[in-house]
Amino acid sequence: MATPQRQTLDQIKLLLRRDLKLGPDIAIPDDMPFVGTEADFDSLDILLLLSSIEKQFKVKIPSEAVGKEVFRNVSTLAHYVEREAAQNGGGPDYLAVLPHREPFRFLTRINQIRENELGEGVWSVTGQEPFFAGHFPGQPLVPGVLIAEAMAQLCGLVGPASSTQGKLVHIDVRFDRPVSPPAEIVVRCRHLRSVGELQQFEASAMVNDAVVARGMLALSRTGERVPGGAL
Repeated sequence: MATPQRQTLDQIKLLLRRDLKLGPDIAIPDDMPFVGTEADFDSLDILLLLSSIEKQFKVKIPSEAVGKEVFRNVSTLAHYVEREAAQNGGGPDYLAVLPHREPFRFLTRINQIRENELGEGVWSVTGQEPFFAGHFPGQPLVPGVLIAEAMAQLCGLVGPASSTQGKLVHIDVRFDRPVSPPAEIVVRCRHLRSVGELQQFEASAMVNDAVVARGMLALSRTGERVPGGAL
């Protein structure tokens, strides 16, 4: 069996903590079984987890899969989710198109991309990311500059295919409220216009249907500002 991607494992763990209200002191290793552990999930817990996973990953987990090898532990569930998502998706791997890689990729998955129109993605923040060690220690907050970077990364995917290597040349973002981990940050952007090598976008970030950040961004396909072309 192939090893699941770290982002899939982390997202499933985030759903476990959020939906089943697991305390921060309960460890969730990759090979943690769903039965016979400190968490000791019951049938209702599994049902809640199933609903969240199907919604977040856009997959369908049949009843016959529950309780079998798929739910042996967190890792086997993550592997099943990745396999089903790959079979059902059939679309391009947008995250692979991004020029960013861990630890500087702030999109966990892409929900929708309509080139030159709009897009939606999600950044799943677990609270275990290394930058939290120095950003408000003891009371962790997601850095606003990284939320803005998540917006810019999504904008690069929404713009023309040739703009995925584009550079951020202008940003005007307002932060409405702080974000504490763990959190599912939904990032949205809309392409407004193109002027020469520049593309202008309207973007926002939401947590639990509440706006946490919004503003305007401009990307350049050449990475340079066009004289007199500020948007």
